[in-house]
Amino acid sequence: MPVSTPNTPKIDTGGAFDLLPDMVFCVDPRSMTFCDVNRAACRALGYSRRELLTLGPKDICSPEDMMAIVGKLAAAQGDEPVALRTSHRNNRGQSMPVEWRVAKAFSLGTEQWIIVARQLAVNGSAQPPSATEADVWAVGAPGHDPLTGLPDRRLFERRLDRALQRHRQQEDYRFAVYFIDLDNFKSINDRFGHLLGDCVLREVAWRLAGCVRPDDMVARFGGDEFTVLIDDLHGDADVQRVAQRILDHLERPLIVDGRRVTVAASIGVATDSRDGGRFEALLYEADQAMYRAKARGGGRFVFADGDSEPDPRKPR
Repeated sequence: MPVSTPNTPKIDTGGAFDLLPDMVFCVDPRSMTFCDVNRAACRALGYSRRELLTLGPKDICSPEDMMAIVGKLAAAQGDEPVALRTSHRNNRGQSMPVEWRVAKAFSLGTEQWIIVARQLAVNGSAQPPSATEADVWAVGAPGHDPLTGLPDRRLFERRLDRALQRHRQQEDYRFAVYFIDLDNFKSINDRFGHLLGDCVLREVAWRLAGCVRPDDMVARFGGDEFTVLIDDLHGDADVQRVAQRILDHLERPLIVDGRRVTVAASIGVATDSRDGGRFEALLYEADQAMYRAKARGGGRFVFADGDSEPDPRKPR
């Protein structure tokens, strides 16, 4: 279990970030120490989780890169993530090139950083997983999507069912479900081929993972559909802010195999207040709201109650 101190809020990964094939580090920016890490980070660096929780970013990368990421986060607008290429030092002192995506998150009102790190090949491109890693994160890992490494539909449904059970026991506990479908994804497969389409889906999964906190969950529901469970919300403003963040992250152009690809998404949002019964009903509400978003032009989110759809920020 992660080690916590009185000054560092404990982050419960809830099995979500631990299921990602990319390295994930949660950082307390006050002490510049890790307050949680996932299994992929431990495996890549050769440390146990307990050992990594006694270290911080400065122990695995250069001080210059740490100063650069601090500057980028300070200049970022709101909770916009920033990117940086750096190198990790493992427990044997060996160096590996990586790309960081860093975003600010809040747990119990305290700011933290979420670093998602992906190993790069020598030529600077994303490092594909080894055969062993592919086995671990795909076929050999029950409840995981073999393409993206995310939790799959069944694992997400189990997590959602637990959230509903907790809601019935704690009236002040709130959560939200986001049903996400990529707009016109078929045209990407038709134009560029399915291999590039798969790369786009992996990139979408990575971006979605960067939109949430460690105790939330992102899953691939099937095809080009994804689901997100945002845990322990504090108000309606949080629900809308997360939906807008997802749209903003996904609409940024992707460079895949040297080609510029743009994606957009339609999102349906349902909250715990919609149905106190079974998780199927809540998923259905979010799914139907997603179809209403798509029918209205896509590239937007719609709430299941139909009352909170924002006006599009620009023509679609």
